[in-house]
Amino acid sequence: MKSIALIRATIVAALLAVLLTASAVPRSSVVAQSGRQPEKKKVEKKTDEKKNDGKAGDPQDPMPPLPKDFKQEPPIKISTQVVNVDVTVVDKKSGRLYNNLTKKNFTIYEDGVKQETTNFTSGEGPMTAVLLLENNYRNRRYTRNYFDPTFYEEIFTAAATFARGFVKPADHIALVTYSMKPKVVQDFTGDANLLYQAVIAASRDRLNFSEANIYDSLSFVLLGGKAIQLFEEEAGESQYTGLQEIEGHTAVVLVTLGIDTFSKLTYDKAMKIVANAGVPVYIVGVGNLFFKKYGDSLPPEARLEFLQAQNGMNTFAKLSGGAFFPMTFESELPSIMRSIEGMLRSQYNLGYSPTNTRREGKERKIKVEVDVDGDGTPDNKQLIVYCREKYTEPDDNPTAKKK
Repeated sequence: MKSIALIRATIVAALLAVLLTASAVPRSSVVAQSGRQPEKKKVEKKTDEKKNDGKAGDPQDPMPPLPKDFKQEPPIKISTQVVNVDVTVVDKKSGRLYNNLTKKNFTIYEDGVKQETTNFTSGEGPMTAVLLLENNYRNRRYTRNYFDPTFYEEIFTAAATFARGFVKPADHIALVTYSMKPKVVQDFTGDANLLYQAVIAASRDRLNFSEANIYDSLSFVLLGGKAIQLFEEEAGESQYTGLQEIEGHTAVVLVTLGIDTFSKLTYDKAMKIVANAGVPVYIVGVGNLFFKKYGDSLPPEARLEFLQAQNGMNTFAKLSGGAFFPMTFESELPSIMRSIEGMLRSQYNLGYSPTNTRREGKERKIKVEVDVDGDGTPDNKQLIVYCREKYTEPDDNPTAKKK
């Protein structure tokens, strides 16, 4: 019994020695060895604190009392806003694009006040664009024996011409179609054959509505949002980034009849989005042959609808700094697409920080003067200058009531 008791006492003493040794190891060493908890980062103080005299527990000097008339001022908001303007310069007589200009050739005015151009890049280089195509059910129907080709065929022939003839490997082109909602058919690619096959796939897509929601679709490609993927409707909607968030030279190439039928956005709201996005919109308007052949025999409301559609598309293009091309015959397509490609590759990107620091959500007008020969006198009378015309300044109090 004594031997058993002695053995037990020896074991207990050994265990106590192990426990005492473990307790003497610093906690940080145990944690570091376990590998399950990351080491905490040291946080440096942003302001220097007054040091004490070295004695433990020595308090700092107390803060002086605030005066009775002291008022806590609101924090000052400091923000740097840069307005980007894409500019394309064309000679009126010859139609020649100017692609060798420098920063000195441009002068920007905002509300009549000269601005300093802080950012400048030339237009030579790859293009980033969304090819936006109208694809609804009603465009495929034959009426009046005119649709030879149909609106649908005109639209997809234009897209195929662009994809096969003008897309280069360094470009980034996406294909989006729309009826009731936008469909992302092909994400950004520089593969012309891949984009062409996407156009063919989209042309075979008949799972569409009769609606043509142009305003909603323009908002989607410019600002981003949710859209469905072609042939993957059951997968649900996915979130996409708009061209407004992409740096560099961007554009929208819209091929459409121009008549909006059921958008959630109003025409005025869509105009503001297009004007503020800073992305040129180049629009190919189809159906012009139909209107020329049968416009006089259409009911007054239908005729007015066509005219309003053309005016609306022309306004969108002008506000954004793009261009509107009403297409009458299919033979015009190569020259139209060549013009769009040339304008895309000849854009100049100018940026400036407005001297006006007002932030009340008001509209501001932009004017760009171009001096192509460098003699100090603007040559705008001999030129066509494509650029955005206005934008809306930020609003720090969007919920405040406007008087």
